[in-house]
Amino acid sequence: MDYKSLIVNGRSVRHFKETAVDAAKILEIENFIADCKKLVPSITVESRFFAGDDTYKRLYGIAGYQGVMIEAPNYLVLLSEDKPQHLENAGYIGERAILKARDLGLDSCWISYSDRDMVKRVLNLDTDMEVVALIALGYASSTKKVEGITRTGDNYSQADMSVEKMGSTSERISLEDMVYIDKWGNDATSEILEERALLDAFSYARMAPSALNKQPWRFIVDGGRVVLAIDNENYSGSYLNKIDAGIIMLYFGVILDITMFDSKWGFDDLGKDYGIPSNYKVVGYCNI
Repeated sequence: MDYKSLIVNGRSVRHFKETAVDAAKILEIENFIADCKKLVPSITVESRFFAGDDTYKRLYGIAGYQGVMIEAPNYLVLLSEDKPQHLENAGYIGERAILKARDLGLDSCWISYSDRDMVKRVLNLDTDMEVVALIALGYASSTKKVEGITRTGDNYSQADMSVEKMGSTSERISLEDMVYIDKWGNDATSEILEERALLDAFSYARMAPSALNKQPWRFIVDGGRVVLAIDNENYSGSYLNKIDAGIIMLYFGVILDITMFDSKWGFDDLGKDYGIPSNYKVVGYCNI
C-alpha cells in the first residue's frame, strides 16, 4: 500500500450510501487485520464484521454522537484482551485497518460508545475480550465540507469530514511546536529533522486525527530515541485520547517502516527528566 498517499488523502464520513461492502473486501480487511503489524504484538486482538441495518438498530442509543448512531452498510468491531496499552494498540490497528479500507476504495468513520459491555450485549458477542473499537465502513454519500477534523465535538462520529482531508495543515500545529530536540521547549526545525532523516515521519504524523482536533501530542528527539508525550488532561483515563495516541504512533511508525527501518515502540519507564510539564505524560518511545 502507498501509505503516504493514503494518509494525505484521508477523510472520515458519517453519511454512507446503502450499498453494502463486497464480501471479498470484508474478507481482505479481516485477513489484513489478522496479519498486519501490531503496536503490541503480545495482545490478542480479534475482528468481527456486521451488516448494516440490523446492527444500526441494535446500537442506536448506545453508540454514536449523543446516542445518535451512524448509519452504515457495514461495521467493524475490534475485540482485545485487557492489558497495558491495549487501547493504544486498538487505535494503531483500527487506523491501519482504515488505511487498508481506503486502499480498497472504502470510506470509514470511528464511532464512539459509552458502555462497551452494552455493545457486546446487543451484538451478542459471547467473549471475555473487551470491545475496543467500532468503525463504520461503506461508501460516502455526502461531500459537504466541514472546517476541521472532529473539532466541533468530542468524538469521531460527530463531524462530517467527507472532503476535509487529513493532509490539510491550515489548523495544525507547526513541526516546531510539535517536535523538540533533547528537551522540552527546544524547538526542532525542518532542517534538523531532515538531517536526521525524520522529516517525513513527523510531517505525516502531524496529519493524524485527534478528538476535538486538540493535537495533544508532542515529541522529543533524544539522540537515537523519539519520545511521545500526551497532554495528561486529555490522555489520562480517556478512551479517545488513548486511541489517538495509537493512531499517531502508527502514522509516525509506518513512515519510518517505509523510509528507514522497521519501527518498534516501547513503553517502559525511561527514568529521564526531559523537562516535560506536569500536565503531559510520556506514553511511549521509538528507537531510531
